[in-house]
Amino acid sequence: MSHVPMTLPGLVLAARDTRYRHKSTFVELDGGRILHAAGAAFQHSDDGGVTWSAESQRVDADGNPVGSSGASMVKIEGNRIGYAGMGRSDRAKPYGRVVFWRSDDGGQTWAPPVDISRPGLNTHMLQDVALRTTTGRIVIPVHVEMGQRAGNVGAPHPTTGKLVNNQWVPTDAQFHDPTFTYVYVCYSEDEGRPWQHNRDGGIVILLDTAMLFSPVMEASVAEVYPGRLLMMMRTGLGRHFQSWSSDNGETWTRPMPTPLASSTTPAQIRMLHNGHLLVVWNQESAEETRRGYNRTRISSAISRNGGSVWEFFQNIQSIHETTRVEPGPIRPTRAVESYFNSGWPSPERPVEDIMTAQVQGRWSTPSVFVMKDRVIVAHTHTMYGEDPVEAKITAEGGKGQSGNQKQKVLPIEWFYGGKRPADNPFLKRAHEATVP
Repeated sequence: MSHVPMTLPGLVLAARDTRYRHKSTFVELDGGRILHAAGAAFQHSDDGGVTWSAESQRVDADGNPVGSSGASMVKIEGNRIGYAGMGRSDRAKPYGRVVFWRSDDGGQTWAPPVDISRPGLNTHMLQDVALRTTTGRIVIPVHVEMGQRAGNVGAPHPTTGKLVNNQWVPTDAQFHDPTFTYVYVCYSEDEGRPWQHNRDGGIVILLDTAMLFSPVMEASVAEVYPGRLLMMMRTGLGRHFQSWSSDNGETWTRPMPTPLASSTTPAQIRMLHNGHLLVVWNQESAEETRRGYNRTRISSAISRNGGSVWEFFQNIQSIHETTRVEPGPIRPTRAVESYFNSGWPSPERPVEDIMTAQVQGRWSTPSVFVMKDRVIVAHTHTMYGEDPVEAKITAEGGKGQSGNQKQKVLPIEWFYGGKRPADNPFLKRAHEATVP
């Protein structure tokens, strides 16, 4: 374990603790002002994310609050912006749905939201994933949840955890969630009115001809070059999977594995101004996941050839010194210390994967905003510590506490190991590379 929580900490331009967990999304207005939204809370920065205004709220033309979970703003044209998020349930629409607000004056006033997801489906989305392509099309990946919300009838829903300083803390990440999920894509040609959906159906992982399916969810999209989109998806198979679109989001390839090791956590993928790709995600090995070190490292990597080769592995927040983790076999991996309610039998557990930790943190679900010379990364943050007086573990930044998100402003050079960005002379650039 490491006492250095990140790579090259001396290059950080600014950092702050907030209470926004995984709700943050950002957009740059004309004139350089950065607008930040987290649910219904809005702020702005005029110095590239170093300092921020006080919070304020917005209402739409009907007087209803603007903002929700799954917050995702997108720049449209001029000071027109859009805001996608989860719609509030009501008796007429009691399922998860995604809606879209639009503002023509930089977020001061808003039109009432319109539904963008397919009616009748329990649809959700990751925060900060709306993309406007070079043609002006707005693209938003979403996912559908279907199936059971708990285990077998009468059985408890298991959880995972481990001992930290000889006291139990949770390490769960939907490892035992029986819900099946798949991704589809919403897009609009006309600034958020109306919306269409990708025409080749739900996107799932089909591992072989024996029809072994695996769910995918919480997708993020980047435009590698005009009309060519790359989507990164969360899975439970030990790494992130990717899908490509060659028609600006209308159809997608079958998801294939990336070389990015991960447990069941989301990633964010972005295109930098120099044409390189940036990914920010929870990088974890199968061994770390089994031992309960789930979501204890948020990393970044750069691809200079459109997503084939990833370089410059860095840790944005971590308790591990390792910055690059090679993925293991493509198969489900979960923490081995599973627990049930009292009265239910304890499952068998391999002793070699059980260990008591002295240090444990938990950070995940990043939001990423790219500017010309810097990147803002926001992620959830919880650090477990031992109370000096009482026999209990404290959760600094735990759920419901005031400091449960970290935001860091990092110069572009940080993502290249502190050096000025340059092309790799041994790799073709994205528009020249051969991709499926």
